[in-house]
Amino acid sequence: MYKFLFFCLFIFFSKASNAQEKYKDAEKIAKSAIGELQAGNVKSADSLIWLSIQKYPTYTVFEYVRLVAKLPDVLVANRIMDKLIERVSKVDGPDVFIPETSVLLTNKNKLKEIKLEKIEKNRCVFEYCLRAYDENLIVGERKWIEHSLILATGKAIGKKEGFDGYAFSQINLRTELATIQGEYDKAIAIIDEIPESYMPKEFNNGLKIPVYFRSGDYSKTLEFVKGAYGSNEMYKAGLNNWSFILNAIMGNAEEALTNYKNISGPFKESNSIYYYLALIDIRKKQYQLALKNLNIFFRLRGEKNSSGIYDVTMWELFKAFGDAYSGLNEYQKAKDNYNISLLYYPEYEPAIAAVTMLETDYALQSSTDKAAPVISLIDPSPQRGLIINSLESNSTIKGIAADPSGIKEVTINGLKVYSQADGNFWGEISLTDGLNKIVITATDKRGNKSEQVFEIEKKITAIANSEQLEKQGLNYALLLAAQNYSDNKIPSLENPVADAVKLKLILKNNYNFDESNIITLYNPEKNDVKRQLLELTNIIKPEDNLVIFYAGHGLWVEKDKKGYWMLIDSKLDDANTWLPNKDVLDLIAKLPSRHTLLITDACFSGSVFKTRGLDLGKKDETNPSMIQRMNEKISRVAITSGNDTEVPDKSVFMKYLVKALSENKEKYMTAQKMFINQIIEAVMTETKTEPRYGTLELAGHVGGDYIFIRK
Repeated sequence: MYKFLFFCLFIFFSKASNAQEKYKDAEKIAKSAIGELQAGNVKSADSLIWLSIQKYPTYTVFEYVRLVAKLPDVLVANRIMDKLIERVSKVDGPDVFIPETSVLLTNKNKLKEIKLEKIEKNRCVFEYCLRAYDENLIVGERKWIEHSLILATGKAIGKKEGFDGYAFSQINLRTELATIQGEYDKAIAIIDEIPESYMPKEFNNGLKIPVYFRSGDYSKTLEFVKGAYGSNEMYKAGLNNWSFILNAIMGNAEEALTNYKNISGPFKESNSIYYYLALIDIRKKQYQLALKNLNIFFRLRGEKNSSGIYDVTMWELFKAFGDAYSGLNEYQKAKDNYNISLLYYPEYEPAIAAVTMLETDYALQSSTDKAAPVISLIDPSPQRGLIINSLESNSTIKGIAADPSGIKEVTINGLKVYSQADGNFWGEISLTDGLNKIVITATDKRGNKSEQVFEIEKKITAIANSEQLEKQGLNYALLLAAQNYSDNKIPSLENPVADAVKLKLILKNNYNFDESNIITLYNPEKNDVKRQLLELTNIIKPEDNLVIFYAGHGLWVEKDKKGYWMLIDSKLDDANTWLPNKDVLDLIAKLPSRHTLLITDACFSGSVFKTRGLDLGKKDETNPSMIQRMNEKISRVAITSGNDTEVPDKSVFMKYLVKALSENKEKYMTAQKMFINQIIEAVMTETKTEPRYGTLELAGHVGGDYIFIRK
């Protein structure tokens, strides 16, 4: 009998010891994966993280997930978390080892490694689901938040005697799921059913407030808040904070400002404060101040303390941006921001209503518009006394012709120049030394015409130096990599993400690109790309430069003579899910950057061009004055991996693009020179594909080129 008992205990402890060793081994592998990802070795990082999960589920995987989500590659981040949760459920035996610290009591970013403890398998599954939910809250995409909530509430974990933190947390998540799905009565019913052993009934009111708040009935919410908190000194801070938020949303500016003076607790340090202040600014018609506060919130989002239930969603933020621009009568900017809001959440009613109202107001203004456009110059700047310092006989003129009907045409000295419906225009004109008379004429869509005359003095400048070139503006990059396709008819690729990571590291380490200005979208959907390009219109300034890189599938439809990008949600049998090159060019045209370079590594990528003949002969681009002349002009150029043909997944084009940027020793290198000297001949020697360099006329190319400036 004793021998049998000893044998059972031996087996039990052997298994436990074995499981702990597996946890530690898996943790080491996951940490190696993190190191590989941080070094830009995406393929090896992915292999290691899957190996770690297969070995044993660990908390360390969430550290890897956080890095992946920040890329952002939300699809892969959630695939990893789903696989991790599945692995927990398949651990041998009824228990799973975790670090001896409850997820419910620990800041996940400061989790210290201590000895392991056992937890019941079903509760461990819930705890990993809860962590996945926390990660998706940081990402902020509604569908993934809902996905995590469904996983976390899908299987009851049971209840132990007395207060049970896990059971209580699952009840809260059921409330949040019902709220996010719009089932507000169900959410309130769940709260009412919370056992008194968990929380006294009077405390339940604190859980009900966010439900009423998210229902959109703000007057009712304010009444409830006053009823729940008004008579209790202990809840005075909560009453004041909620009153500030609700009055700000309802447009009660003075009441909200009174509440603002008395804000306290964590909410006082929250970045959400700036959003609600912006709502007050909009109500008071202080639209520029509103934009300032909204931009502060956008910049600080995720960097300062969150305020939990007071958090602001991305669709709410961009709806507010739209309202501010609408107040400034910037119709196109308002519409773009409302569309960003709807790209985050297509069913967001306030944004839908705002777009409808905007369209109605625009149609009314257009039909009754008898006012001529108002013309103003951006470059040369009026603050500089309209003086151009240049050796070049041709110079770029950039400005805005503001009009509620939209702009039909702009001419400078009788020559038609590139213009957009929102009034932005630019073009190149000839200037002689001394004073030059510049006549700008703008015609709106109702036929109203205005004329503005400027006198611009052209001076011959000294030879350009590095300071003149490098003070032009900031360098931005948007790197897009589509790799894991959801449609089985579209084969997934192996290399786009790794290629984009390589390019990011080169731009950051070798050239004047700050890491905070390199935006990456790995495995993006169609709307993700459209949304990000629209968001850049709020960020990029006219003096800034932008590189856009796309690696993934492309498609050419011969019948329509149209090319498309295939993002990961594309369906081979549904053309509505593809992103037309025309839409990409329209979005690029909205960007105010001085120089934009589009690099595409996809099949049929040459279809982005409406090409004019280019002189690909070698030029003396080592001369600083020539570089300066190119830098002064507004350029929209592209380099593609092929013409209207297929290209391989293992990209020879990418090999030579990386080589050209990595091995370049020159301070200044134009995109055209890089293409001619380093890419076209090398790629055509190794493959049958023909890479191309050309101008994007539809996006507003005037002249010049994109210039890479080494650190």
